[in-house]
Amino acid sequence: MPYTGWAGFAYDAPLPRERVGALLVECARRGIRVASIGTDLLDLYEAASRAAPIAGRRWVLEHVPTLTAGEIARVRDLGLVVTTHTNRYIHKDGEGLARRVGAAAEDTIVPLRSLVDAGVPVALATDNVPVSLFHPLWHAVARVDRASGRPIAPAQRLSREAALRACTLGGAYLTFEEDTKGSIEPGKLADLVVLSADPLTCDESALKDIVAETTIVGGRVVFERAGDAGTVTRGP
Repeated sequence: MPYTGWAGFAYDAPLPRERVGALLVECARRGIRVASIGTDLLDLYEAASRAAPIAGRRWVLEHVPTLTAGEIARVRDLGLVVTTHTNRYIHKDGEGLARRVGAAAEDTIVPLRSLVDAGVPVALATDNVPVSLFHPLWHAVARVDRASGRPIAPAQRLSREAALRACTLGGAYLTFEEDTKGSIEPGKLADLVVLSADPLTCDESALKDIVAETTIVGGRVVFERAGDAGTVTRGP
């Protein structure tokens, strides 16, 4: 604080906590979906759910720099969906977070493995730069802090398959589109990419550098990366 407004934040326009609680209750009663950053509103989510159950509504918990085992259980019981900001909380600030929480609590930092094991739906996200989702894929698998080069909470790594699922089916579940998107199968949209490398077999450090060579949307090629010249062609 104060936010300057560069990203649309208004530093002087927060609601008092009691009004936020009342607003969430009305959202629960009227079927309005809510998303919030961090865990500050978990108790208000729970209060809203007691007034009008939100299980199945897929309210969202965003960024999640840290989550304890108890908080993960509460997230699961509320039926929340989690989106991440691994660009910041693992890659950019992971070492600083580790110092703040201490070695005994390091596994609370972006605890992807614990969330998945608890059955919480997780969708990877970039939030900002770099914009490629292959960076968060790499963060989820390698969990490397950019300054120290060491893995942050390595026990919370996801397998490549699980990380890809969080990028694809996880994102589709977040937006209530899992019946039409997120996997290539009969009855779903014919949207797919041909990648520059196989994310299941390439070197771990190369995951972040994968790009789309060809993109197909609705069965039509809409993007093709030309060969040695490095130029890009786009479909009509």
